[in-house]
This record gives sequence, C-alpha cells and structure tokens, in this order.
Amino acid sequence: MTYLIGTDLGTTSTKSVLYDHQGHVIASANVGYPLYHDTVTTAEEDPQEIWQAVQATIHQVSAGIDPEDIEGIAFSSAMHSLILLDSQKQPLTRVITWADNRAAQDAAELKSQPLGDRLYHLTGTPIHPMSPLVKLHWLAHHSPELLAQTCHVVGIKEYLIYKMTGQLQMDYSMANATGLFNLYGRL
Repeated sequence: MTYLIGTDLGTTSTKSVLYDHQGHVIASANVGYPLYHDTVTTAEEDPQEIWQAVQATIHQVSAGIDPEDIEGIAFSSAMHSLILLDSQKQPLTRVITWADNRAAQDAAELKSQPLGDRLYHLTGTPIHPMSPLVKLHWLAHHSPELLAQTCHVVGIKEYLIYKMTGQLQMDYSMANATGLFNLYGRL
C-alpha cells in the first residue's frame, strides 16, 4: 500500500496527516510553536522551529511505514510569508508572516502613487502590508544593511522544500501572491 502526506504550515502549529489512496486518514500529528510579537505590529515565526515541527509531524505520521511506500508530501500554508536568506541559504530573518503589519505605512504610500497602480496591474496583487513586495519595500527603508546581505528571498514553503531537497523552488500560485511576479510574462 502507498501513502501521501499532507502538511499544513499554520501560524502557530504544523499539522501532518498520512492518507491512503482512498483518502482515508491513517495517522495525524500536530506540533505547536510560538508566534513572536516583538512589537504590536510584528508577527514572526522561527524558521528552525517550523522545520523541527515539520520533521516531527512527518516522522510521527509515518512511523512504521516503509519510506518507499510514501509517494509524496504536499505543503499548504496560511498565505504568503517572507524569509531573507544569505549566500549559504541560511535565514537572516525570522519568518515574516502575512499577519505582520509593520509595512502598513509603506503600503499606503505606495498605493497612492502611480507606481502602486502599475504594480497591481502587472502582478494582480493588491498593494497591501501583507504582500512580500511591500514588506521588502519596508525592509529597504528600515534595514538596508540586512537587504545588502540577502541573496535569496523565499516564503516558508520554499524554505522547507529547500531543506528537504536542496533546491529553491516556488510554485506559480505562491509566486503570484508575492507582488513580485509578472502575470503576463510569468517572470
């Protein structure tokens, strides 16, 4: 018999479920972690805590199953997030979640400019503090030295796929939600 694992990367916990091909739940596991609120507008997670939770839940649901019988693992996450990585693909930041609102003023300013309207039409992503584009704009003004060290910008799903496969990849649906993806050129 073969199985699939679904792993949901939640804001305060990771949940994994082992399914058979008829869609029956064989096993499930849940591991929690904190959401960091260093300020009233901050909402961050620790990428290492999430990675540990992913490993723990996958090991728990697949205990006693031959690894060869697991056909795949699928990830879901609550909207988009942002992690800056250095040249060694190590995190320079925590996971800046969709709920982090530090970029609210930047979003308002960008939205009021013609550039904001143009970006919306090119990407289909509204100018909003939750979008990675606006978070990067905020970081450029508040932490330019951090951006200078950055070689890769990813979300939590992409970071975990990298941890599991050694490759940085992003699917179109997540890329589309970043505000950095050109809908017309798929760039």
